[in-house]
Amino acid sequence: MSEQKNKILAVSWEMFFQFGVKSVTMDDIAAKMGISKKTLYQFFPNKKELINQACEWEMANPEFSFKSNELKELNALEQYFGFFKFVNEKIKQKCDSMDYDLKKYYPEIWAKFKDEKIKAFQNEILFNLQKGIEEGFYREELNINFISKNFVSFYLNLSSTEYQVFTEEEVFNIDMHFELTRYHLHGICTNKGIEYFKNKFK
Repeated sequence: MSEQKNKILAVSWEMFFQFGVKSVTMDDIAAKMGISKKTLYQFFPNKKELINQACEWEMANPEFSFKSNELKELNALEQYFGFFKFVNEKIKQKCDSMDYDLKKYYPEIWAKFKDEKIKAFQNEILFNLQKGIEEGFYREELNINFISKNFVSFYLNLSSTEYQVFTEEEVFNIDMHFELTRYHLHGICTNKGIEYFKNKFK
Protein backbone atom coordinates (compact mmCIF):
# COMPACT_ATOMS: atom_id res chain seq x y z
CA MET A 1 0.00 0.00 0.00
CA SER A 2 1.34 3.42 -0.96
CA GLU A 3 2.11 5.92 1.76
CA GLN A 4 -0.45 8.37 0.38
CA LYS A 5 -3.23 5.77 0.28
CA ASN A 6 -2.43 4.71 3.82
CA LYS A 7 -2.62 8.34 4.97
CA ILE A 8 -5.97 8.83 3.20
CA LEU A 9 -7.39 5.79 5.01
CA ALA A 10 -6.08 7.01 8.36
CA VAL A 11 -7.55 10.50 7.89
CA SER A 12 -10.83 9.11 6.54
CA TRP A 13 -11.24 6.82 9.52
CA GLU A 14 -10.58 9.67 11.94
CA MET A 15 -13.22 11.80 10.22
CA PHE A 16 -15.77 8.96 10.11
CA PHE A 17 -15.16 8.28 13.79
CA GLN A 18 -15.66 11.88 14.80
CA PHE A 19 -18.44 13.00 12.47
CA GLY A 20 -20.18 9.86 11.24
CA VAL A 21 -20.03 8.15 7.86
CA LYS A 22 -22.98 9.86 6.19
CA SER A 23 -21.98 13.45 6.90
CA VAL A 24 -18.38 13.11 5.67
CA THR A 25 -18.14 13.56 1.89
CA MET A 26 -15.37 12.76 -0.58
CA ASP A 27 -14.93 16.54 -0.92
CA ASP A 28 -14.41 16.82 2.84
CA ILE A 29 -11.75 14.13 2.80
CA ALA A 30 -9.96 15.61 -0.23
CA ALA A 31 -9.97 19.04 1.41
CA LYS A 32 -8.65 17.63 4.69
CA MET A 33 -5.87 15.84 2.80
CA GLY A 34 -5.06 18.87 0.64
CA ILE A 35 -5.53 16.85 -2.55
CA SER A 36 -7.96 17.04 -5.45
CA LYS A 37 -11.03 14.83 -5.54
CA LYS A 38 -9.66 13.40 -8.79
CA THR A 39 -6.59 12.16 -6.91
CA LEU A 40 -8.82 10.64 -4.24
CA TYR A 41 -10.80 8.75 -6.88
CA GLN A 42 -7.57 7.32 -8.28
CA PHE A 43 -7.29 5.30 -5.07
CA PHE A 44 -10.99 4.70 -4.39
CA PRO A 45 -13.63 4.46 -7.15
CA ASN A 46 -16.43 5.55 -4.82
CA LYS A 47 -17.23 6.43 -1.23
CA LYS A 48 -18.49 2.94 -0.42
CA GLU A 49 -15.15 1.41 -1.33
CA LEU A 50 -13.32 4.04 0.72
CA ILE A 51 -15.51 3.23 3.73
CA ASN A 52 -14.91 -0.50 3.24
CA GLN A 53 -11.15 -0.09 3.05
CA ALA A 54 -11.13 2.38 5.95
CA CYS A 55 -12.86 -0.24 8.13
CA GLU A 56 -10.32 -2.86 7.02
CA TRP A 57 -7.51 -0.40 7.73
CA GLU A 58 -8.85 0.22 11.25
CA MET A 59 -8.93 -3.50 12.02
CA ALA A 60 -5.36 -3.91 10.76
CA ASN A 61 -4.13 -0.78 12.60
CA PRO A 62 -5.95 -0.66 15.93
CA GLU A 63 -5.38 2.47 17.97
CA PHE A 64 -5.08 0.37 21.11
CA SER A 65 -3.63 -3.08 21.74
CA PHE A 66 -2.37 -4.79 24.87
CA LYS A 67 0.27 -6.32 22.57
CA SER A 68 1.63 -2.98 21.35
CA ASN A 69 5.30 -2.11 21.86
CA GLU A 70 4.23 0.45 24.44
CA LEU A 71 2.32 -2.04 26.63
CA LYS A 72 3.48 -5.59 25.93
CA GLU A 73 6.27 -5.55 28.53
CA LEU A 74 4.05 -4.14 31.30
CA ASN A 75 2.18 -6.31 33.79
CA ALA A 76 -1.50 -7.03 33.18
CA LEU A 77 -2.80 -4.33 35.53
CA GLU A 78 -0.55 -1.64 34.08
CA GLN A 79 -1.77 -2.73 30.66
CA TYR A 80 -5.36 -2.37 31.83
CA PHE A 81 -4.65 1.10 33.19
CA GLY A 82 -3.41 1.89 29.66
CA PHE A 83 -6.77 0.72 28.32
CA PHE A 84 -8.58 2.90 30.89
CA LYS A 85 -6.55 5.92 29.77
CA PHE A 86 -7.25 5.16 26.11
CA VAL A 87 -11.02 4.92 26.70
CA ASN A 88 -11.01 8.23 28.55
CA GLU A 89 -9.37 9.89 25.57
CA LYS A 90 -11.67 8.31 22.98
CA ILE A 91 -14.93 9.17 24.72
CA LYS A 92 -14.06 12.84 24.27
CA GLN A 93 -14.02 12.36 20.48
CA LYS A 94 -16.71 9.76 19.78
CA CYS A 95 -19.57 10.53 17.45
CA ASP A 96 -22.10 7.78 18.06
CA SER A 97 -23.57 8.17 14.58
CA MET A 98 -20.74 6.25 12.90
CA ASP A 99 -22.02 2.79 13.87
CA TYR A 100 -25.59 3.88 13.14
CA ASP A 101 -24.64 5.15 9.69
CA LEU A 102 -22.72 2.00 8.81
CA LYS A 103 -25.59 -0.21 9.93
CA LYS A 104 -28.23 1.80 8.02
CA TYR A 105 -26.46 2.76 4.81
CA TYR A 106 -23.76 0.08 4.41
CA PRO A 107 -25.15 -3.07 6.08
CA GLU A 108 -22.74 -5.51 4.40
CA ILE A 109 -19.72 -3.48 5.45
CA TRP A 110 -21.21 -3.07 8.93
CA ALA A 111 -21.83 -6.82 9.39
CA LYS A 112 -18.25 -7.70 8.48
CA PHE A 113 -16.74 -4.86 10.51
CA LYS A 114 -18.88 -5.64 13.56
CA ASP A 115 -17.91 -9.34 13.56
CA GLU A 116 -14.21 -8.57 13.18
CA LYS A 117 -14.39 -5.88 15.85
CA ILE A 118 -16.02 -8.26 18.35
CA LYS A 119 -13.44 -11.00 17.72
CA ALA A 120 -10.49 -8.61 17.92
CA PHE A 121 -11.76 -6.97 21.12
CA GLN A 122 -12.39 -10.32 22.78
CA ASN A 123 -8.92 -11.57 21.84
CA GLU A 124 -7.40 -8.46 23.40
CA ILE A 125 -9.29 -9.02 26.67
CA LEU A 126 -8.39 -12.73 26.67
CA PHE A 127 -4.73 -11.79 26.27
CA ASN A 128 -4.88 -9.45 29.27
CA LEU A 129 -6.80 -11.96 31.42
CA GLN A 130 -4.37 -14.78 30.69
CA LYS A 131 -1.38 -12.54 31.42
CA GLY A 132 -2.91 -11.38 34.71
CA ILE A 133 -3.57 -14.95 35.84
CA GLU A 134 0.03 -15.96 35.06
CA GLU A 135 1.30 -12.98 37.05
CA GLY A 136 -0.93 -13.65 40.04
CA PHE A 137 -2.92 -10.42 39.69
CA TYR A 138 -6.10 -12.14 38.43
CA ARG A 139 -7.79 -15.16 39.97
CA GLU A 140 -6.77 -18.41 38.29
CA GLU A 141 -10.25 -19.96 38.48
CA LEU A 142 -11.75 -17.29 36.21
CA ASN A 143 -13.84 -18.37 33.23
CA ILE A 144 -11.95 -16.09 30.88
CA ASN A 145 -14.06 -16.94 27.83
CA PHE A 146 -17.25 -15.85 29.60
CA ILE A 147 -15.65 -12.75 31.15
CA SER A 148 -14.15 -11.59 27.85
CA LYS A 149 -17.47 -12.01 26.01
CA ASN A 150 -19.37 -10.26 28.80
CA PHE A 151 -16.87 -7.40 28.86
CA VAL A 152 -16.99 -6.92 25.10
CA SER A 153 -20.79 -7.12 24.99
CA PHE A 154 -21.09 -4.54 27.75
CA TYR A 155 -18.69 -2.04 26.25
CA LEU A 156 -19.91 -2.34 22.67
CA ASN A 157 -23.55 -1.97 23.75
CA LEU A 158 -23.12 0.93 26.16
CA SER A 159 -24.88 3.37 23.88
CA SER A 160 -27.30 0.93 22.27
CA THR A 161 -30.51 2.78 21.44
CA GLU A 162 -32.75 -0.29 21.64
CA TYR A 163 -32.28 -0.95 25.35
CA GLN A 164 -30.38 2.09 26.52
CA VAL A 165 -29.85 2.08 30.28
CA PHE A 166 -27.10 4.68 30.54
CA THR A 167 -27.78 8.21 29.37
CA GLU A 168 -25.54 9.75 26.71
CA GLU A 169 -24.02 11.96 29.40
CA GLU A 170 -23.15 8.87 31.46
CA VAL A 171 -21.74 6.94 28.49
CA PHE A 172 -19.33 9.75 27.69
CA ASN A 173 -18.42 10.47 31.30
CA ILE A 174 -14.92 9.67 32.60
CA ASP A 175 -16.16 9.07 36.16
CA MET A 176 -18.47 6.32 34.95
CA HIS A 177 -15.62 4.56 33.18
CA PHE A 178 -13.57 4.77 36.36
CA GLU A 179 -16.43 3.00 38.18
CA LEU A 180 -16.52 0.37 35.43
CA THR A 181 -12.80 -0.16 35.87
CA ARG A 182 -13.13 -0.63 39.63
CA TYR A 183 -16.11 -2.95 39.14
CA HIS A 184 -14.24 -5.09 36.59
CA LEU A 185 -10.99 -5.32 38.55
CA HIS A 186 -12.67 -6.10 41.88
CA GLY A 187 -14.38 -9.00 40.14
CA ILE A 188 -11.27 -10.57 38.62
CA CYS A 189 -8.34 -9.62 40.87
CA THR A 190 -6.62 -11.59 43.59
CA ASN A 191 -5.82 -9.82 46.87
CA LYS A 192 -2.45 -8.98 45.34
CA GLY A 193 -4.14 -7.41 42.34
CA ILE A 194 -6.64 -5.46 44.42
CA GLU A 195 -3.89 -3.94 46.55
CA TYR A 196 -1.94 -3.04 43.42
CA PHE A 197 -4.74 -1.14 41.72
CA LYS A 198 -5.89 0.49 44.98
CA ASN A 199 -2.41 1.96 45.38
CA LYS A 200 -2.46 3.01 41.73
CA PHE A 201 -5.65 5.04 42.20
CA LYS A 202 -4.80 6.63 45.56
